[in-house]
Amino acid sequence: MKSATTQAHDTGAGTLVAPAFTQSHALPGIRDVLLVASGKGGVGKSTIAVNLACAMARNGVRISLLDADLYGPSVARMLGTEHAAHDVEGRVKPASAHGVYALSVANLLPPEAALVWKGPLIAQSVTQLFHDVAWPASDVLIVDLPPGTGDVQLSILEQVPISGALVVTTPQQLAVDDAARAISLFHQRDVPVFGVVENMDCYVCPCCGERQSLFPAGAGRQLTARTCVPHLGGVALDPAAQACADAGMPLVVARPDSDAAKAFVRLASALANAIEQEQRARERSADENTERAHHAFWERLID
Repeated sequence: MKSATTQAHDTGAGTLVAPAFTQSHALPGIRDVLLVASGKGGVGKSTIAVNLACAMARNGVRISLLDADLYGPSVARMLGTEHAAHDVEGRVKPASAHGVYALSVANLLPPEAALVWKGPLIAQSVTQLFHDVAWPASDVLIVDLPPGTGDVQLSILEQVPISGALVVTTPQQLAVDDAARAISLFHQRDVPVFGVVENMDCYVCPCCGERQSLFPAGAGRQLTARTCVPHLGGVALDPAAQACADAGMPLVVARPDSDAAKAFVRLASALANAIEQEQRARERSADENTERAHHAFWERLID
């Protein structure tokens, strides 16, 4: 690993010191890292990440959740953990709620504090959130990314081994176009995209149960067919989700029998299977005999 310089920066709420790592390093005690991404903001990516984490935790998976949306953190409020971070031997200890260990910039700064940071400082701060945190032993660390394909995404892809990504969109073509850009980024960086989920794909009437489409259907499935990425279904718009999020109670915890909560449970199961398959693929790639057989196959094919 290259030596890293340490820089201190005043955030207005204290000094943030972050070493600058330049290579990918595994996180101690973390088995897999799952990115939850979107090309466009406002598609409910954080809602998906939080409810997915809670659904996986309810299935017995040891889950940690990192809110990497530095400019617009929302995970702490959704979990009800705004002021629950503690220092442990110079490192931050994630808060715990609903079976999920979580950390957000909102745990470290006052709610009114705005991060007026440029790219290099953002990259160093991302490093600190991963490597200077007392993450508990976890099967999966879910990372809620900011929208787009900018500095945060690139810093994470350069510094941390990623098991795979989930891309969140709404069915409208405008959001799907940006989701395609997120998929392209991951494919360029050789990160498996486990699937695309369409949030707010319909509205379920609370009186009669009728499902009403909110956007023209088909754009999401066209995207997954074009990019050879699995379509992991849709999540209905539930008006109760807003009140639950503001109260720090994810929908899968507050309303487990709702249509949206059941969709989150199905999504959690699909991603758990995808992560398991990726683990088996990594084990095969690490086996020397398998690697020799792989090279021999391609040599024979070329000959």
